[in-house]
Amino acid sequence: TNVQESWEADDDDDSSRRLELMPDRSQCVPQPLGLGSSSRGHSLKQFPTPHVNLGSHSSRFLQSGNETCSGATCCDIGWYQSEDLTREERLWPIWKVAAGKSALDADVLESICEAELQTTNELERLGMCFGCGDGKCLPPFSLVLFARLRVSDFTGTMSCSELASEFSKQRGTVEAQFATCVSDIKTSGFKIAEDQLPESCPVGFSPVMVDSDFGPDNLRVAYTSSIFPSLDGYDSTLTMYQNADNFGKGTKATASGAYDTQYEAFVNFLVDDSIINDMILAMGSAGVTSVAILVHTRSPWLTCIGLAQIILSFPLAFFVYTFVGRLDFFPFLNFIGVFVVFALGADDVFVAVDKWKNARNGLPNGSTEDVAAIAFPDAAGAMFLTTLTTAVAFFGTAVCPVTPLKAFAVFCGLLIVFDYIMCVVLVFPALCLYDRWQIGGRNVCVSCQRGVAYTEDTEVDERAGDIEEKPSLIRRILLFIYKYLHMARWALLVVVLVAFGFTAYRASKLALPNSSDVRLLSSSYEEEQSYEWRLNLLYDTLIKAGGSRGFVVWGLKAADTGNQNDPNTWTQLVLDEKFDPSSMEAQTHLRDFCDNLFALDEADPIEPGYLCPINEFDVWLGEQSNKPTSAGYLANCNGASSLPLAQEDFHACIGAYQAEQWEGAILVRNGEVAIMRIAFQTRVRYDSPYDDLNSDWNALEDFMEEHRQGPAGLSGAYHTSEDFWWYDTNGQMLSTAYSAASIALAAAAVVVLFSTRSIVLTIFSLLTIGFVLTSTTTMLIASGWTLGFLESVCFAILIGISCDFVIHFGHAYSHMPGDVSRHDRTKHALITMGPSILAAAFTTICAAVIMIFTVISFFQKFAFILFYSIINATAASFIMFNVFTDCVGPSQPTRFIDKLLLKLCKREGAPEEEEESKAEPVAMKQTEQDESSSEDESDESVALWA
Repeated sequence: TNVQESWEADDDDDSSRRLELMPDRSQCVPQPLGLGSSSRGHSLKQFPTPHVNLGSHSSRFLQSGNETCSGATCCDIGWYQSEDLTREERLWPIWKVAAGKSALDADVLESICEAELQTTNELERLGMCFGCGDGKCLPPFSLVLFARLRVSDFTGTMSCSELASEFSKQRGTVEAQFATCVSDIKTSGFKIAEDQLPESCPVGFSPVMVDSDFGPDNLRVAYTSSIFPSLDGYDSTLTMYQNADNFGKGTKATASGAYDTQYEAFVNFLVDDSIINDMILAMGSAGVTSVAILVHTRSPWLTCIGLAQIILSFPLAFFVYTFVGRLDFFPFLNFIGVFVVFALGADDVFVAVDKWKNARNGLPNGSTEDVAAIAFPDAAGAMFLTTLTTAVAFFGTAVCPVTPLKAFAVFCGLLIVFDYIMCVVLVFPALCLYDRWQIGGRNVCVSCQRGVAYTEDTEVDERAGDIEEKPSLIRRILLFIYKYLHMARWALLVVVLVAFGFTAYRASKLALPNSSDVRLLSSSYEEEQSYEWRLNLLYDTLIKAGGSRGFVVWGLKAADTGNQNDPNTWTQLVLDEKFDPSSMEAQTHLRDFCDNLFALDEADPIEPGYLCPINEFDVWLGEQSNKPTSAGYLANCNGASSLPLAQEDFHACIGAYQAEQWEGAILVRNGEVAIMRIAFQTRVRYDSPYDDLNSDWNALEDFMEEHRQGPAGLSGAYHTSEDFWWYDTNGQMLSTAYSAASIALAAAAVVVLFSTRSIVLTIFSLLTIGFVLTSTTTMLIASGWTLGFLESVCFAILIGISCDFVIHFGHAYSHMPGDVSRHDRTKHALITMGPSILAAAFTTICAAVIMIFTVISFFQKFAFILFYSIINATAASFIMFNVFTDCVGPSQPTRFIDKLLLKLCKREGAPEEEEESKAEPVAMKQTEQDESSSEDESDESVALWA
């Protein structure tokens, strides 16, 4: 039964009651800060509004009596004592005091005072403040205001320097009072009874004025804040954000200010603006890719086709994503695909071009068709393998139920697939045209190098010999590298094994973050500094100590009927038809439930004297039985004085109670209790460490599981909290990272085994990939990173990227025909695939470097992991993998798999001799291992490759 559809057909009363059971939709997105009980994402038992108790000075403050003043001199000081001070969105800068100084120092106080005046003047110019007549602003609530109270400057006529000088005379007394006050707050365990500050706190003091480290043993105020009487609302905060450069920021020598609102409106505006700027940087990566392709191919024609291949993958991927996959939600994370496809798309171009050049060098007098017959299958196969591993890494991440991450993984996976398809469709034909035009002579629009005038009947001329005798610069460099790698191979083997062990040990030290909060900006931005500095305030410490609001619900199923792939759609309420609290056993169980719940360390009443709805109903029964005043009680409760009632009276009686008392936590539908909810206070928040959230969730879940074993009508109960939603989101992302990493690693192993047909090379490849991951992780630990969900997602995806180079080397090593020594195979793999791998590494590194300059931290983190991974993947594939193969690599890598296939073929009844002749590779001896070989041997080699 769908509750929402049914209730919408009922009367207005039932509809209103339904709405009371659900939080406001604006509360459903966790916010980094929650101040006051109406803060976004949290309805918490939090520290109260920092009221200003002006005492006997209230009538004189700012020449105000609130009723006797008039004109420009009248200021409404009621704002200081209202809940709107912190609950409405206000301009709320945080001040970080310079090292060795305190906010109570005269020069620091003067600097903050001057900055507040500058900001107040700007707000008055913009018309963005209130409080006094003629568009003037109330002074901000801060230490400066407290100082004016202390020195009796009620009219605010003192200059900042005069105020600082006068206040310095009372500094010692104020410090002692502050220290005693804060000590009493901390002694209470940051729990303030009945929302009152201790009596030791001086008049005008608030926890927003000092940091949590302040106390009797530390009289230095390192952080403080100012709350301006600014207008709230989207347009007002946007105007203030756009003019924030005109606000007073203090000085680094005294105190630096970082501006934002308590709900981080400035952060949100900056993130929105930064996405556009980051996309402009993405175009920069396209420029780098263009230059890299042009340098590598030395052909404007191939460069244009390569860019067309990459660009066309976007509309094709978007078409499948939207119209085939039916995914309407397109998160900003998808834009990271721009960087990914430009970096990886160039790799396919390099492989295709190098495979073509290698085939042309082997057939200097062959036709374009002959070269294509050799190059295209080889290039398409090699690119398919790397495309497969990368796409599987992305699609493997799509198992995550978190929609933005799933959408990102699917879109990037589609980009990789269509980039491969476009390479086959566009680049391969373009290479054929390129070759034909080259045969016809030089054309600067086709190639920046001299054309080679080969014809189909031409024999190998001196130019071909020159090509063989004088390899390109990059090949000469690779030959030089192999020479010394071969000479030091055994020493390098020891080094790489030790390095692998060291990085594996260091990688095991990667820790979870201290906070589950996810930040989108780096600490270099003022808006992010405001958030980070705010965490040091005593006020924020009190808020965190208050935990968050949780609920236990009966009568509803924990179901989601909305579109799972679109966070903008919402679920409808689904009734639990089995819920029935009417039995006497169920009533007794519910009556005792809250006492048992609040006995847990993980749950507290939401306020002193709080009673759960069923217990309030029990009290009401007792009151009415002694002195009946309710017609509903008299008509429906049969004189009951307490729970449990007779089963046949329960629904009618509690329905009468609900209707008269307007109990929003109980909903009666069609004469029966349909839904019941109780509230409790947890001791964790959404930004608490993951382990703390996990511990409290499991403790509460164990309690609920025990409760579900009670009366049958109560077995569907569950507990929930917006903070646990965020905990579940983080948990899903972390588990997705591990599962996606396992999928990507397994796919890489299968692809390597399939492409090399060698178990030994597969083991070498997995060891190399493992080293890439551990070395990258070690670098991240050295950079101070922890395993947050953004990092874990990047790890899962980059497994697919990091194995590409190893696959290329393994493919080239195993597919060299004949029984060839491990040294020659290693050299062959290094020379043939080295140029493509280096070019691909260069473009990917350049794209990563460009991404580092983005604003969004996810882009930056992805860039750093991409940069570290490619650096390590290049070093590991060139050194580690090739050292493995040069030391202990097989001379016949496919022999075991071929024999295994032969035995499988025997079972089909084929003659052994015939099968052996088909399965055994042709042995081919090479007496010369350099690139100059006899024409007969070249023809034989070409025939074998074809």
